[in-house]
Amino acid sequence: MGSLRHRVRIAALQILFEVDATDHPIDVVYERRLEEESFAADGERFLRNLVFGVWEHRSYLDRIIEEAAPNWPITQMPGVDKAILRIALYELLVDDRERTPVKAVINEAVELAKQFGSDNSSRFVNGVLGTVVLRYRPRSEES
Repeated sequence: MGSLRHRVRIAALQILFEVDATDHPIDVVYERRLEEESFAADGERFLRNLVFGVWEHRSYLDRIIEEAAPNWPITQMPGVDKAILRIALYELLVDDRERTPVKAVINEAVELAKQFGSDNSSRFVNGVLGTVVLRYRPRSEES
């Protein structure tokens, strides 16, 4: 299931990046992505939860990001970094369905940043998430 979740997070990152960077409707981008890559039912459920959950809570998530990274206004942040942080923070602070362990969420976010971001993205993402974990103490920190 680990590699499925990684693929789902990549798809979520791509969908959220596109929707944030363009004015494309989220449901259209989501459906197109599902046509390009099929997921098992649980993967599709996880993808829907991530994409629409992040989008619905993005103003809250952006406030958390700005508090944790005050020198980086959200409007100037690279789109990939912003999408990765939104996904990770959604999993850590909002999503009560999946309960992914904190370490797993952070490791996945750092991997996505290494794979899709700039040279500094993984350090930036790790730093922001570390700050948030210390400040907000997500529910599954002992995991």
